[in-house]
Amino acid sequence: MGEAKRRKDLDPNFGKPGSFRSDQEFRLEVEPDYPYLIDVYLSEGSSGLICAIQEWLLETDQIHSNEPPFALTSRLNQVSMTVYSMAAKQVQSLASQSPKLAEFTLKIPMEPEDFGRYAPVQNNVALATEAMRLINSGYFNNAITFLINSDGDAVKTMRNHVVILYMGTNAALEIIDAACALVKLTPFNIVTYAGEQRDSITGLITKTFSPLASKIQNFRINNKGADKFPCLSLLSMIENKSTGASCEFRKHYTAQGGNQLVIPGYSAGNQGISFHYPPMDVLGKPSNIPVIRGFDDKDNQR
Repeated sequence: MGEAKRRKDLDPNFGKPGSFRSDQEFRLEVEPDYPYLIDVYLSEGSSGLICAIQEWLLETDQIHSNEPPFALTSRLNQVSMTVYSMAAKQVQSLASQSPKLAEFTLKIPMEPEDFGRYAPVQNNVALATEAMRLINSGYFNNAITFLINSDGDAVKTMRNHVVILYMGTNAALEIIDAACALVKLTPFNIVTYAGEQRDSITGLITKTFSPLASKIQNFRINNKGADKFPCLSLLSMIENKSTGASCEFRKHYTAQGGNQLVIPGYSAGNQGISFHYPPMDVLGKPSNIPVIRGFDDKDNQR
């Protein structure tokens, strides 16, 4: 008992599990450049942030060989948690005080293989492939951009809304009808269409996506951080108007991934980075290019 007491007097953490050791023992010796680290996080995500913090710890000589391994983890956690907190406040401030217009340009093509064994796609591969051909052509880019900017603040709009891409084919699987709509997920409600308001397809869209709304919103928040950061969710559906067969599939895009969703203040970290994209016509060209009723691409470009 005497030896244990003597060691405890020398080391207050003696006998405690590692998780109970005080972070104070591994305090930061230099103040981080938090504005820079926030920019890294918003442009490159958590993986880029952790690499930047590790490089900074090395450059400022805060990794010591005589310290236990969890000393590095402690310092990484201290800095990263501060960055997450500051970034969240900054994003909320930007969204509420400074309207942000966005631009969406699909640069990474969709393919059926992207959706693995997802039954709606695998059971309707021909339909899904034709839909992806049209989407990959950039057909919807301007309509999507128009909708997410419709209230003058794309960041706020994308936090609470998703975009629906609707396509309808004839018996030969030529897409003869298309629409693009802005939708609030919970409760599910179609806010507006790009161009003509399409009441005739609202019921089908609602029937398809309303039962999935809570699941989609939970994925957006838990996997994409959509409650804090800009996330464009594209919910696509295509129906064969002759047979009634249909399928749906979804993709989510952030301002930190692939430079496809560009928002000033959020995408700045991507400037100067060279991205190499696969060809957009990997599935071939769509067999027909329809018209979004009442929507003029030229008049509505942002």
